[in-house]
Amino acid sequence: MNQVGTDDILKEEIKSLHSLHIGLAIDEMRKASDMINEKDKSPDLLLVRRLSVSSILHAYCSLEALINYLGFFRFESPESDDFLPPNKRGYFLNRYLKSWERLNTIEKINGLHVSYCDDVLDQNLNNRLSELNTLRNWVVHGKIYSTVSLIEQIDAYPQGQGYYIIDEEVSMKWKFPYCKFKEPHYLDHLDAQVALRIVIEAFQLLSKITGRHLFFRTYYPSFSANSLGGDMTANIDKILGIK
Repeated sequence: MNQVGTDDILKEEIKSLHSLHIGLAIDEMRKASDMINEKDKSPDLLLVRRLSVSSILHAYCSLEALINYLGFFRFESPESDDFLPPNKRGYFLNRYLKSWERLNTIEKINGLHVSYCDDVLDQNLNNRLSELNTLRNWVVHGKIYSTVSLIEQIDAYPQGQGYYIIDEEVSMKWKFPYCKFKEPHYLDHLDAQVALRIVIEAFQLLSKITGRHLFFRTYYPSFSANSLGGDMTANIDKILGIK
């Protein structure tokens, strides 16, 4: 450690990984999308799936990190301009915050929203966040399920070593009426786009209610600096590279 001189000033900064996670999530989704859409070349579907699943998880991590970051300034840092003292939070919000570390992401974002707006999230966004939360939990915790497939042998492969899946039945109830997510073994760049759209909408909402501009960088296919701020409408298709 360098010796501190008499003219040096110590500066404290609160760090968060939300920018890193969302930038990485977008890069991976774009790579997966480009692989699918590349002309005259068969895509590596396993790699597309890996990139897409990773993108979904990093997108969700970015939202968790951002909520904890904003929650710190709102509820734990008296020096912050955003700080809401306990005597102004109301009985139910104070009780709610006692369990902050055990709350899930949707509960936390609703708590933040209530502290600024005296109201919960828009129901449509809440429903989509809930489905993304379920998908994230099933992927992260390794939800087990079985499939029964109707298959057809591929003539070019030895018997039993290559086949087409004509139809498939999944053992569990896979219902995502709002997001239309596919089963974990079929998740692709389109599912990652849905997840990122939800997260960016949540980012924009949090930016609006807190007055904080949010910045992140992407590096694929080239470097780009992005920002979400207040009442400014984000061009989510542009951020995601959708043409």
